[in-house]
Amino acid sequence: MKKWLKSIAVISGTAFLLTGCSLFNSEEDVVVMANLPIFEASYQPKVAWQKSVGNGVDKYYSQLQPAVDSDAIYAASREGKIKAFTLKEGELLWSNDFSEHESNQLNRSARFSGGITLAMDTLFIGTENAQVLAIDKNSGELKWLSSVSGEVLAKPAYANGKVVVHTSRGELIALDSQTGEQLWSLTNKQPNLTLRGSSTPSISQGGIIYGRADGFVSAALLETGQALWQLPIARPHGATELDRIVDVDMQPVISNGQIFALAYNGNLAAIDLLKGEQLWSTKYSGFNNITLSGNRLYLTDYRGWVYAVDRRTGDQIWVNEQLSYRNVTAVTVANEYLVVGDGEGYLHWINRDTGQFAAQQKIDSNGLYKEPVTTGTHLYLLSRSGKLIAIEKPSINVE
Repeated sequence: MKKWLKSIAVISGTAFLLTGCSLFNSEEDVVVMANLPIFEASYQPKVAWQKSVGNGVDKYYSQLQPAVDSDAIYAASREGKIKAFTLKEGELLWSNDFSEHESNQLNRSARFSGGITLAMDTLFIGTENAQVLAIDKNSGELKWLSSVSGEVLAKPAYANGKVVVHTSRGELIALDSQTGEQLWSLTNKQPNLTLRGSSTPSISQGGIIYGRADGFVSAALLETGQALWQLPIARPHGATELDRIVDVDMQPVISNGQIFALAYNGNLAAIDLLKGEQLWSTKYSGFNNITLSGNRLYLTDYRGWVYAVDRRTGDQIWVNEQLSYRNVTAVTVANEYLVVGDGEGYLHWINRDTGQFAAQQKIDSNGLYKEPVTTGTHLYLLSRSGKLIAIEKPSINVE
């Protein structure tokens, strides 16, 4: 079966992954969305509160995800509205609208896209207008706005006074977190055709780890942008440009000196952080983030299958195939459950030990596009139509 779902999202410029129709006019190439799973629920999730954040992201491709700290939950809409709410009650703390900021006079709106990063009492957010904004987390007021050399579709990263963004052109750029001044840039060659997305950088031990559109995972020095090493976890192959797409769009996971990364048309790999050497590799294909909990990696692939994998060996522990082509999000761990959203607006609760369904919630018929963020007591997720929803986590804690 052709793996063209997200590739079509690249060409069309929307976030909808096409289902139920064929690109090749051949019956065997038709991709059919799986029916909603039917099962006996063993858990009943409870919504704590719900608020509105503008018009959300609508049908556009977006990685716009809320940020949370001990004070508030911060969420934004694509057109430029950003709001802060209390965690438990959802009371509005402040609201601001950047849609008509003078820098957007030649654009349709602010076009927020890169998810919110929270650091040093500041919200950092990127846009499709090739901008990075720094916003005071206590007031919502703009601290600075900087233009960069490409769309910022991925969430910025922060460390040691630097904000690092990975643009749609494959460029890695470091900005001064206080002023927005560009400190350095690192350019990487882009393939002719890529997925519409970029890898959010991860920062550890003075190094930046990020995925590239050519199938490589790379490292660079945070201080100077000097390239350190690069390792391919996918190699282009196939007869067409679509077949040869090998983007590493997910944010690399770093733990105990190891990196875990996933490529489209490639592999799930464990990499030595300092040496850039591969420790193990297993055949998987995906573009969503992966989640590490204990000795397990949880991930969704391009088909919507959900997996548990042993982080030490790459061996598969279980797989759930019942969400095929439902345009699923990445996985969020909620104590004894895993939580996955889908394009029809359902939130699926899965037993993390067995991979079996435990609960199901209809959140928003307009769809879900990004996994929830979590605190010790709640999950927070933003729907396509701009609904910000707080859901209570189960009380049992799994180590």
